[in-house]
Amino acid sequence: MTQTSTTHAGKGIYLEFNKGMMTAQILILPEGTTSSHKLIPMTMFRRQITPTTPRKTWKMVSSSFTSSSARAMLSADFSGAELESKMVTKITGFIDPLLSSLQTNGWTMLKDPIVIEVTAEDLEHARQAKTPHKAMGRVWKVRKQLGFPKEFLPESPVLVGPTGPASY
Repeated sequence: MTQTSTTHAGKGIYLEFNKGMMTAQILILPEGTTSSHKLIPMTMFRRQITPTTPRKTWKMVSSSFTSSSARAMLSADFSGAELESKMVTKITGFIDPLLSSLQTNGWTMLKDPIVIEVTAEDLEHARQAKTPHKAMGRVWKVRKQLGFPKEFLPESPVLVGPTGPASY
């Protein structure tokens, strides 16, 4: 039996938010080196699903900065812990608008974030602007073990109308 070796490139984080009958899913992959030995910046995959669009495609966005480009830009003005803090702010700044929007619009996070191992192959898919399905599979597996609801969408509320109960 042969074993395929997978190079661990870091840790990814999955966040799930609910609002009414909608679910927002976010997967953040770390900066790292792909299986083709190319450096890619931190990348985020996101989608918002509803009962009418339960299989919506994932959208991808990447940071404009890598750790080396942020360090080069900031090292003349900052050093030590302050430099590291400013670098983190630069690198992760592309995520802030989405998280702020979710908070402002009343979305609530479902359970705790899920942390997964990310491989160089996952980063290669992100470099090619493809959804890293194996990383998603690891999220779904951990999601199940942590007791998340089986379905991604919240249960349909039963509303009582003039003709009796109706499901929307």
